[in-house]
Amino acid sequence: MNRFEKLWEGSVKVRINGRGMERFFNIAAQRGIAIEKIEIKEIPATEYEGNRHGRYDNCVEKEKLEKEDKKQGETVCFQTSPRDFKRLKPIARKTDVRLRITEKHGFPFWLILGRRRSLWVGGLVAFFLLVYLSSFYVWDISFDGNHRFTDEMLLHFMDTIPVQCGMRKKEISCGDLEKQIRNAFPEIGWVSAELTGTRLTVHVRENDGILKAETGSDAPCELTAGSDGTVTKIIVRNGIVRVKAGDEVKTGDVLVSGKLPIYDDSETLVKTNLVHADAEVYAETTRTVTWKIPVVEEIRAGTGKKRMGVFFKFLDTEFCFLMPDLKKESSWELFMEESQLRFSKNFYLPVYGGILAAREYIPYEKVLTKSEVSDSADRYLNEYMQNLTEKGIQILGSDVKIERSESHWKIHGTLTVVEDIAKESPMPEDQEEIQTVDEHH
Repeated sequence: MNRFEKLWEGSVKVRINGRGMERFFNIAAQRGIAIEKIEIKEIPATEYEGNRHGRYDNCVEKEKLEKEDKKQGETVCFQTSPRDFKRLKPIARKTDVRLRITEKHGFPFWLILGRRRSLWVGGLVAFFLLVYLSSFYVWDISFDGNHRFTDEMLLHFMDTIPVQCGMRKKEISCGDLEKQIRNAFPEIGWVSAELTGTRLTVHVRENDGILKAETGSDAPCELTAGSDGTVTKIIVRNGIVRVKAGDEVKTGDVLVSGKLPIYDDSETLVKTNLVHADAEVYAETTRTVTWKIPVVEEIRAGTGKKRMGVFFKFLDTEFCFLMPDLKKESSWELFMEESQLRFSKNFYLPVYGGILAAREYIPYEKVLTKSEVSDSADRYLNEYMQNLTEKGIQILGSDVKIERSESHWKIHGTLTVVEDIAKESPMPEDQEEIQTVDEHH
């Protein structure tokens, strides 16, 4: 849950006392109740002013509770949502602890404070009117199952149709949209569009067969080595193999030929047909990665000063407030969290909100040691190897060397891997008698 959603749902700060606190937190964790920002501190005598938002039946009860807190010597505070606080009450009774709300934050409590004001009543009426009118429009478009085509590419195409956020739902025909996407993207074999609430969801399934056809699956070709290496395994589906396991090959060497010789009964070459070579040729190869890291790195040390703000966006209109002016002589980092307002998974509104945060920092330069550079190199190399593994490349070993120049640390990494080095290459047309295989052969 982001900060905007927390403001919408509300949060409470709770003080807990009692001897069964450890058991209380264990049970809460087992039941999946969200508890955040746990603080343990000693209670000074001046802090016993009771529950700001709670009520005591009489002064005797208040004095009794305060004496018990002083006897405990320490208290624990945490934050949770009002919904989860209700779930915590039976656990508190079971574990013999006492819960007291000390602070309340968020929209629900702001609403309670202003419920007697006509402005709030008018605002609520306007809000629910907005919800009702928004239910006739589409305010969110999502895609599912697309890998080759990004959401941005599909959204750009839908803008040209046009199908956009802010359109009335009755103006959108899911059947027509499905046909248009299939016609515009032949690589997509199946499309299903559905309108649920104020959300348009487009499910797609990309056709792997068509993806292969783009590489010229019917065109004659041979397979050549994409890199130097030692052949370890060959899986041939079509073509004549020119290498075997254990052979060392160079980049460009023919691995599988697309020239298929045809002999008669007397073993005389009659003709040579051209076919599309298809095979997997695995070889042990070496990959190298090299990158540089500056010797002097700029570090940002926070001063502890923060600035907070809130922004709202309705359609194309933005509102930003509570954000103080940042001093020009200071250095600040800005952060933003944005969330679209929704009531359920499929009911979105044209209202966006979020938190603006600014943190003051002091920049200074730090000379990186070889140990720090080595840690950074290990993280980078691990990410690189993980990416290779996800592509089906087997990693046999790695070696990293670190050298320092006047201005940079140079990292040189060497990986020994096993990968498919077969690369499709066009057939050389050097024989007039060669004939291409067609569908009749």
